[in-house]
Amino acid sequence: MKISIICVYNCEENYQNQLLSSISLSNSEIEIIGINNCKNKFSSAANALNVGAKQATGDIYIFAHQDVSIKEKDGLLKFSKTIQELPTGTIVGGAGAKEKVKVNIGNYTSGNEFNPEIIYNINELEEVSCIDEALFGMKKETFESHSFDERLCDNWHLYAVEMCLYQRKHRNKIYVYPIQFHHYSYGKINKKYVLGLIKLSNNYRPYFKYIWTTCYKVSTSYIYLHLFSFIWSFYRKCKKIIKKQ
Repeated sequence: MKISIICVYNCEENYQNQLLSSISLSNSEIEIIGINNCKNKFSSAANALNVGAKQATGDIYIFAHQDVSIKEKDGLLKFSKTIQELPTGTIVGGAGAKEKVKVNIGNYTSGNEFNPEIIYNINELEEVSCIDEALFGMKKETFESHSFDERLCDNWHLYAVEMCLYQRKHRNKIYVYPIQFHHYSYGKINKKYVLGLIKLSNNYRPYFKYIWTTCYKVSTSYIYLHLFSFIWSFYRKCKKIIKKQ
């Protein structure tokens, strides 16, 4: 088994000191593919990661954010072996969202500084609705059956959510694996994220009543989504006015 770790980064310091420093690069089974976007060459994560995946020679593809740090010495290898043992079409993440469960699933922490307290402790694979984009993986064959959708995900959000929806549509499973990691950010929700949710909902409405992500849980109903978009935009405008005052 050969593992390809694919990461698009716009801060080389974070990429080197957080992601790469937590991976045993001496392991000949691991291939690192870094996609340099410091000069904003790519307009979307889907495009950048698809370019990276074309360079990959591994059996397992792991996609990670530049500011992720693996906390177990052999965690990434165990994570990859689990993926190898699961059927083609399966996607496995380090964190995820599950329908009707308010907290996100996974053995991880987030923020500017590492905190050893685990948000939600799991000891085995747990089936979820979608995984978080900070750290996830799949077999090469799974990716080749459906790469990141550059049309639906034309910015830096929801590319893994779309892939999970596609595989679930084809009756494949999505899991969270209990790998311990830290993500040195909380992520940013902006207008493009909300518009992306609407695009995904319009595309997958015939198959799903709800889209559950690690940030928002929304109904795919046309009326609900436009009401959600209006309320979110109104809230952001009010927040800006309050800040100015």
